[in-house]
Amino acid sequence: EISCVTGVQTCALPIWEGIRSSLHPLLFSLPLFQLKNLGMDSQTMVVLAPKIFQGIITGLCEYSLVRGVTKVEGGRVGYWFFLLTIFNWHSLYTCSRTLINTLEYSLTCLALSFYIQDSKDKTPSYVYLPIIALCFMLRPTSALVWAPLVLLHLYKMFRSGEVWRMFVWLAASVGVVCVCVLVESCFYGRLTVPPINFFLINVYKNLGVNYGTHPWHWYLTNALPTMLGPLLIPLIQGFHRSSLTLILPIFVNVVFLSALQHKEMRFLASSFPFFLLIISKQINQYSSQCQRMLKVFFLVSNVLVCGYLSLVHQRGVVDAALWIGQKGSDIARVEGQPGVLFLMPCHSTPLYSHIHYNMYTRFLGCEPNLSGQPGYTEEAERFYSDPATWLRHIHDDPDMVVLFDTLEPEIGDYLSKFWLCESFKHTHFPEGKVGNRVNVYCRKWS
Repeated sequence: EISCVTGVQTCALPIWEGIRSSLHPLLFSLPLFQLKNLGMDSQTMVVLAPKIFQGIITGLCEYSLVRGVTKVEGGRVGYWFFLLTIFNWHSLYTCSRTLINTLEYSLTCLALSFYIQDSKDKTPSYVYLPIIALCFMLRPTSALVWAPLVLLHLYKMFRSGEVWRMFVWLAASVGVVCVCVLVESCFYGRLTVPPINFFLINVYKNLGVNYGTHPWHWYLTNALPTMLGPLLIPLIQGFHRSSLTLILPIFVNVVFLSALQHKEMRFLASSFPFFLLIISKQINQYSSQCQRMLKVFFLVSNVLVCGYLSLVHQRGVVDAALWIGQKGSDIARVEGQPGVLFLMPCHSTPLYSHIHYNMYTRFLGCEPNLSGQPGYTEEAERFYSDPATWLRHIHDDPDMVVLFDTLEPEIGDYLSKFWLCESFKHTHFPEGKVGNRVNVYCRKWS
């Protein structure tokens, strides 16, 4: 446990709940460790290296799946699957991001490439089993996609009397799980199985609601139309003629996730390859003229959307973090170790991965009520309920304050000790606590 100051009271936060796998950050520590050894760990390289590393992983896994689809479904379906995968705005925007869901998507593509080929081969190898075992240990919700497929495969093997072929790969999968548990236990300093803890915290205790709630139909009425756009039409058209191999993983995943109150678009990452495969097979049924028109529309619209989302939309928080890292060294030469206070909703900005400078940072906490305290209110909610009072009771004396422009009218007195040293465009669509610009205030030194 660690002590922290949250507004007017001191609290103890249990940081070792063990719901997240240490294997994910361990993966990105490899390129960063090499950069440090080579003396190349500049701010730019520390920001780019993990993204490039994840992009390479995603690209290789997608390439494996494209080859598998082409082999099983034929060249035309493989061609469309390639286009929809590589030039889809959602893939272009997310597949280099260092989120656990991106790695889950990559491993799903890799495992699915073996699965669909194994289902066609006379002597299947079951290589996909250790891959999904690793995927499960990293992101337990991947079981929603793969449990139906493994059960289908087992059923086919029982009917053919060749279940024994699966035993070796099942043993290898158990070995993967054991190695993962060993690594996690070494990291946490005690026996730790993250999938179990993940289930207890996010499903049994349902503490995910701390980060927002949505209606049960949100994935159907909001997430899928946003992810797929016009491609939702061929998905609906092709759904009824698709095999259980494609339908069951989507159905189980969407139904279960819809039952949980907290929902995010990234939670559908493991279903995305199945969506695109159904769509590719359906588009292949269209006329040649319709396919040509759809291809031009798809490529142009997705490149434009991806360009806007990647280069313009909500980039202010990233620009601010990079600027703070560059400015920190200038402030430190005068005032010692600089301090930054982030007065923004939880998880708004990247932190040390982009700042890459040794400085004190203070940001609003939004830890869930893990200890079951009655009347618990997270720090961010307490701050936004009365910002001026919250600021009067903190003991921080920061050199810089970072906030969205929408907050400025409420804390004008506090900001009188600072001057606006930089401002970054954030979004054309401000909403709620998220403003149009991210402003950085620097202290007025006499």
